[in-house]
Amino acid sequence: MPYRYFFVVVLLSFFQLKAQNTNAIASAAESVPSTNSLDFSAEEVQETVVLEIDSLVKNLDTLSVKRDSLKTKPGFIVKEEVEAIIDSATIDMYKIFQQGKQTVFVDTTTTIQKEYKANFLRRDYFELLPFVNMASAFNRLGHDFSETSLQPQMGARSKHYAYFEIEDVKYYRVPTPFTELYFRTTMEQGQLSDATISVNTSPQFNFAIAYRGMRSLGKYLNQRSASVALRLSMTYQSFNERYKAKFHYVSQRHENQENGGITPDGIPLFESGDPDFLERSVLQVQLNDAINTLKGKRSFFEHHYALVHAKDSTASSWTVGHQFTNESKYYNYQDPRSSAYFGVNGTGGGVQDDLQWAIVRNSLETKIKNPVIGKLRAGISFSNLLYRFLVIEEVDPLDGLPLELNTNQTFLNADYDFLWRGFNFTAHFNKTLFSDRLSDEISLKAKITLPNQLYFLGKASFINRSPNFNFIRYKSDYASYNWHNTELANEKISSLSATLSHPKWGAVSAWLQRLDNYTYYNQVFPTLGEGEELPLLPSQMFTEVLQSNPLTYLKARYTSHYNFWKFSLTTTAQYQKVTNDDSSVNGGVPVINVPEWNVRTTLALTTDMFKKALHVQTGVTGQYFTGFYADQYNPLLGDFMRQDQQQIGDYPRVDVFFNGKIRQARFYFRYEHANAAFTGYDYYSAVGYPYRDSILRFGLVWNFFQ
Repeated sequence: MPYRYFFVVVLLSFFQLKAQNTNAIASAAESVPSTNSLDFSAEEVQETVVLEIDSLVKNLDTLSVKRDSLKTKPGFIVKEEVEAIIDSATIDMYKIFQQGKQTVFVDTTTTIQKEYKANFLRRDYFELLPFVNMASAFNRLGHDFSETSLQPQMGARSKHYAYFEIEDVKYYRVPTPFTELYFRTTMEQGQLSDATISVNTSPQFNFAIAYRGMRSLGKYLNQRSASVALRLSMTYQSFNERYKAKFHYVSQRHENQENGGITPDGIPLFESGDPDFLERSVLQVQLNDAINTLKGKRSFFEHHYALVHAKDSTASSWTVGHQFTNESKYYNYQDPRSSAYFGVNGTGGGVQDDLQWAIVRNSLETKIKNPVIGKLRAGISFSNLLYRFLVIEEVDPLDGLPLELNTNQTFLNADYDFLWRGFNFTAHFNKTLFSDRLSDEISLKAKITLPNQLYFLGKASFINRSPNFNFIRYKSDYASYNWHNTELANEKISSLSATLSHPKWGAVSAWLQRLDNYTYYNQVFPTLGEGEELPLLPSQMFTEVLQSNPLTYLKARYTSHYNFWKFSLTTTAQYQKVTNDDSSVNGGVPVINVPEWNVRTTLALTTDMFKKALHVQTGVTGQYFTGFYADQYNPLLGDFMRQDQQQIGDYPRVDVFFNGKIRQARFYFRYEHANAAFTGYDYYSAVGYPYRDSILRFGLVWNFFQ
């Protein structure tokens, strides 16, 4: 017996030594079929355990031990050898779960998609046009209206791109402590850092802590941005795997100084390319002291218990579950100087607009899983939503309007999921039972793998939802930004989409969406007299809330990735068309502003250097979108308004990048908008808001598995 204990100590020491000298983690992350972030135990782990020893060792990556170190010795039985190999850490054991999304493995590869996501949001910016400073607003180059919340939100949508929603929080299951460090330089005087640490104290319990902090001064006056976000997550499952639970807590704050864009006098100075004005801080801006801030805190808890537990994937199961959400958001706009840019200030002093949105939701559900009929889930949820302006009075003393909207919603919902060979069908149903703000949703989705590696995905959905609270009621110290629209009708969104893809020839996708009573902000321009022309930028910014007549939104996209030797060509081309049923409305200009064409292509060279110690990816990315009436940004509302007077776009953007990977560390060098000085200074993110000049950026992602 002491012989065996001595061997275990030596073997554990060897594992620790190997972990400290590990090489790069290979193999890209692959998604597993399950979309339930709690179903991560029995079926998934069992597949790895039952592999034969030879095939297991053959596919071990650099985190795993070598077979030579586990040669059978006298006194050791084969079972111990199997257990030792199973206990070694492989990349597919480092799993990441997100609410409503597929389970993935930690991915340390260097790909073009990773290059696209090396930014503040860590997502592809193909349909987003960022403002000049990091963590500021994003203008839209495309939409998907089927991804819409059924419950009325608070507004300030431009502030929510960096906001961690429930589905953005990550849960982990790791065999050894896992750490990820993310760093990126900003525009000026600041940096972005995002660190994650995850530990499984036992196979049953995992906790993770993540913190993102960012500060960037910006290039123009009064443009500083700052963002912090703390995320805590935990998962637990009992030894018999009947009970499973997960919890997260998020606290975040996103603050931006708002300058309202450059003044009309600054537009020709910016576009001239005069070297005296390449230092952008010399250009005058509309607002000099304004700040808007979005803060939020959320607690989320979900747990399930299996009344009938499935021993393997061929058995049936029956589970019951409960989900609890408690979240509060606060939006604030302040300007001690009370600029006349937004009209008359009714208070006569500084501007201080504060509003709160809060929700408390409890959901009960039951789920039956059968290998023949599939998965069936049914549930009911109870929500209380609060939307109020943070002032002492209960009603507005100026107009007697309420300062608080309180809504209770009860939803009955169900899901069905059927999988047979290469065919997968899912259905979702959600209907309000009792509420003064009714919302309904039904969606169908079918996926099928065809011969010759063809893949088809089709979706259909219908949504009937109440407009967001900010369209119904808004209060500001500025007299022109006060309204109470009690007669707004529900928005109705019908959507059809399809995707046909092939690993060699690329993917073709199409969306056809029908919108009725689409609710939006519309910029109000001054009335012109006979012979007068609209100024390049109006001296004041006003808005109104409107609802559209029925309109149709068509979007088609082609994506491809071709490899030749060490070179690759990645292309995405998108066409969009918006048509109003009544062409006489708005002078024929569509209610939804998007460019007709949006094209991006990347030519890259991928190779290894220094005896494969360094993996290199370098190339150039070009993107172009046609001119269109882009939405105008309103910093008071923290949102965008439709406008039909000034176009932006019709300019190319070229980025040159050099990325590398050394073991588990990936670094990114990117010279953004390299063509700025050669193609003219006529690039904007919105009217009056110039896009970014040429700038060299550096980023780093480093993973640790010990």
